[in-house]
This record gives sequence, C-alpha cells and structure tokens, in this order.
Amino acid sequence: MIRGLYTATSGMLCETIRQDMIADNLANVDTAGFKRMVGIFKELPTMDVKRVNDGKLYPPRPHELYPKIGNLGTGVIVDESVTDFTAGRFEHTEDEFDCALENPKAFFLVQTPHGIRFTRDGNFTLDQEGYLKNMNGDYLLAEPEPPEAENQTLLGEDGKPTFQFFRIKTEPGDRISFDDDGRVVINDAPQFKLLRGMATDRKAFRKEGSNLFDRAYGDVKRASGEVKHGYLEKPNFSVVEEMVKMIEVQRSYEANSKVIQAHDSMLDKAINTVGRPRGG
Repeated sequence: MIRGLYTATSGMLCETIRQDMIADNLANVDTAGFKRMVGIFKELPTMDVKRVNDGKLYPPRPHELYPKIGNLGTGVIVDESVTDFTAGRFEHTEDEFDCALENPKAFFLVQTPHGIRFTRDGNFTLDQEGYLKNMNGDYLLAEPEPPEAENQTLLGEDGKPTFQFFRIKTEPGDRISFDDDGRVVINDAPQFKLLRGMATDRKAFRKEGSNLFDRAYGDVKRASGEVKHGYLEKPNFSVVEEMVKMIEVQRSYEANSKVIQAHDSMLDKAINTVGRPRGG
C-alpha cells in the first residue's frame, strides 16, 4: 500500500508539470514565432510480482523458485522538457516590417542586453533613433550588402561572431522595404542583408523567455531560405488540441488523487481496525 502511494504521487507530480507546460503554451497563443514546450516522461523501473508461498510446487523449478505473476509499475518521472521546433502557419499582415522565414531551421539574430539571441519572431519596427528592433526592444542584426565576409559560420564554438554584425540604422524620411532574399532596401538601394542562423544540433538552442533562444553549445551556421515580408509566423500549436490535453491532465490528476485516497483509507483500516490490539 505504501508503494501505491508513491506511485500515484509521482503521477500527480508529472501531471502538474504537464499542466504548467500547457498553460505556458496557451498563454502565448498570440506570440509570433512561439514554439511550444513538450514533456518527455520516463517510466520508473518495474518490479516482478511473484507468489512467495508457491516455492515447493511440483515439478521443481531450480531456476525460478517462486512463480512469477507479472510486473508492477513504480511510477513515472519527467525525463526532460523539449522545444517543438516545427514551423507555425504564416499569417498575412500587410505590414512592411513583418517578416517570416520559410526555412523552418532558420532564426533571426537579435542583439539583447544579455548578448546575441535567436528568434522566429519577425514582428519588427523602427524606434525613435531609426534602428530596426523587435517588440522587446532588441536590435535586429544584419551584414552589409554586398557582404564583406562569406563565412558560412556565424558564431563559433565559443559563441563569438566570426565577423562583425551590424545594427540596421535608417534616417528620417528613408523608404525601407525587404526583398525575398532578406536584403534591407533603403531608398531603392540594398544596404543590409538580414543575418539568419541555424544550429547544427537543434537542442543547442535553449528557450529564453517567450520567443527568444540562446545558444547553449556548438556553432551556428548561416541559413538559407526565402524571407516572406508582410507575413508573421504564428505559434506552432492548436488551441483546441492544447485544451483537450488540459482536460486529459485534469482527469489523470483526479484519478491519481482518488488512488491516494483509497490507499489512505486502507491504511487507516489496517492500523485502526485490523491491527488494533484486543483485550483478553
């Protein structure tokens, strides 16, 4: 019975973590470029259940003294939480500063107070000083057009740029647009080209906040693919599916809770009724 309490408790803890992931996903239903979180769960070691009083059955079993009934599970734990990097659908916004990346492995590079970060959020705007930024105030990074360097590696193993990155600066009254190759056209002349990077190992990008990613290890290569201007990438999950999962989590949590209540009731009877000393 004690083992049953631990098994049901491990299930409740896992469902709590699943609930937090689903709630975080639903909270970012309107966040451009958001990638949903998925939990990977692992079964704890199972135990063999045997009939301990049947050891002298005929014929003798020299290699199996006690007949095996079956297996007994001991619960589940969270192995890891991973990011689902599948691309979301594109939404046409008609905003000239909105961009979406057709290559599902590509990311924009932005300069944040904590260093270079990566994002699929292409919702850009001009600040008062004429710099292109995202809605968090991070600078969009680019290289001159034509490029001064043809490096296929943007960031090395140490996380440092292999050549100089630039912030996109404009002047009042400039006409700004993007083309399909990611070039920033200012006053009908291409002056910058958006930096787009991809990691050799997708797990090297760790989520930071709602739609930023930090490079944990490895280098970052230059990514190709078309830049669709006037479009934004929506979150890569379905609200209906996430709501269904939330209902599943709630029912599973309640089922494990009832298992704990049943074991508690049996322990109460075992201690206070069956095990109660009787006077002679």
